Amino acid sequence: MNMLAVRVLLAVLLVGSGVSGCSLLPPFPTCERTEQSVAELDELPALALRPQGAVSVDGPWAGASCVEDTADAWLSAGRLYAYGGTRQEVLAYYGREAPASGWRPVDGLDTGPDGRTAVFCFESAGRPSIVLAFETPDVLSEIYGEGPAPAALLGVDARTWFSWSAESALDGSPISCRI
Repeated sequence: MNMLAVRVLLAVLLVGSGVSGCSLLPPFPTCERTEQSVAELDELPALALRPQGAVSVDGPWAGASCVEDTADAWLSAGRLYAYGGTRQEVLAYYGREAPASGWRPVDGLDTGPDGRTAVFCFESAGRPSIVLAFETPDVLSEIYGEGPAPAALLGVDARTWFSWSAESALDGSPISCRI
């Protein structure tokens, strides 16, 4: 087939699909009518787990929402904490408390190679996955365009900042930690 014929065929398909209201691409999930599912995820009891002395930080990084990406949609609910303890204390806490609540760590818990930022994921059969990530106010500012209030205003001498968040598919089914 010559190039002119290929171009004509593609033009006919493109115009035809536009005129008919059909798309050549399959529809992807959207966040329409997910309010109840978002609210249910935000009330997940495991999200209330936090080390004693960890202070909840409000802002655009906290709360629950449906996230729509270019080819998918999912539910997310998160909490951000400022903590006066160490990263190792946070890992030890979630290493005990998450399994006691029915979530098991995937790939173990450690501080990451060479002290780099690491994300730790927990799974539980039939329930949303939960992610523990260590953040810094600078990174949060870069991502969200604003940073959290200084730790002194939160009433804690924060040495460690971390998020504890749950993610699920639109129907509430788990999202695998092994993506």
